[in-house]
Amino acid sequence: MMKRIGLDVLLFGLLIFLMCFKIFPRRYHEALGVVIALPILLHLVWNRLWFSSLRRGKWSAYRKLSAAVDILLIVSTLVALVSGAAIAHRIFKGIFGLAWQKSIFVHQLHITSSYWMLLFSGLHLGLHWKALWTRFVLWRGWDVSSRCYRLGARLAVAAVVVFGVVGSFLHQAGDRLFMEHVFFRTNTPARDLPPTAFLLLFIAMFGMYAVAGYWAGRKAPHTSE
Repeated sequence: MMKRIGLDVLLFGLLIFLMCFKIFPRRYHEALGVVIALPILLHLVWNRLWFSSLRRGKWSAYRKLSAAVDILLIVSTLVALVSGAAIAHRIFKGIFGLAWQKSIFVHQLHITSSYWMLLFSGLHLGLHWKALWTRFVLWRGWDVSSRCYRLGARLAVAAVVVFGVVGSFLHQAGDRLFMEHVFFRTNTPARDLPPTAFLLLFIAMFGMYAVAGYWAGRKAPHTSE
């Protein structure tokens, strides 16, 4: 259990640092793009039974939603990794050719797919949050029925959503999700913030998507009619 949680934390950390391309040298971004492929592969191997289970059982609204998010997460991740390798200046230089490396479309596709990857990763976590958090709380021995815990949880969720919305505007997430950004004008209002604030806003955005996934999962029926 703790190995899986540790892997999820590692994937989350690598994803956030990859999103912070503007505050890290390009060589680190390319290196992390290669490094993250291994824990992603390990995550898929550990959850390989999910693929074989797609043909079995009944499909409730929750299962359809969860499967759609998972598939879209896999697709966006593959697009982000392949497009990132295609435009790499160092590690994969010369493999895809100069036309790919200089293509504005491929650069924009890489940025767009990365933002979709962040969104679907958050939704994915939110849809599975209840089971994961229950196990974690049992492991830590926390009293979830206490008033202090409930108040703290609500304040934390509210803060994540508020700062997630702020981060979405400052990072111009909407433009990037729908490929409306211009490659030569990639700077956003968030770029002028201190590096720590720049990074924390991405974490808040991820958390906001996770909250959305959690509530969507609660509203979707878990049993087939």
